[in-house]
Amino acid sequence: MLFLFGMRSKAKVIGQVERTCSKCAKSTVQSVIDSQRWFTVFFIPVIPMGSNYTVRCNLCGLTVKGTAEIKNQLGVPKAMAAKA
Repeated sequence: MLFLFGMRSKAKVIGQVERTCSKCAKSTVQSVIDSQRWFTVFFIPVIPMGSNYTVRCNLCGLTVKGTAEIKNQLGVPKAMAAKA
């Protein structure tokens, strides 16, 4: 019997914040991206394996790891509770 399994990442923009970019030193709108890893069986996502937040500057493209401060600015825990 043949089983196809692996890992897959899905990324979704969950909001935007206005911050100063550390690379281009301009105050720009930056996108907050939620990346979630999934364990897949036959290319179907089955089990979530964790997630992380990144922040991408829309002007220069610099991507940095997000912090809890960013999640609080967006109100992500409230939005997740509203969906449930």
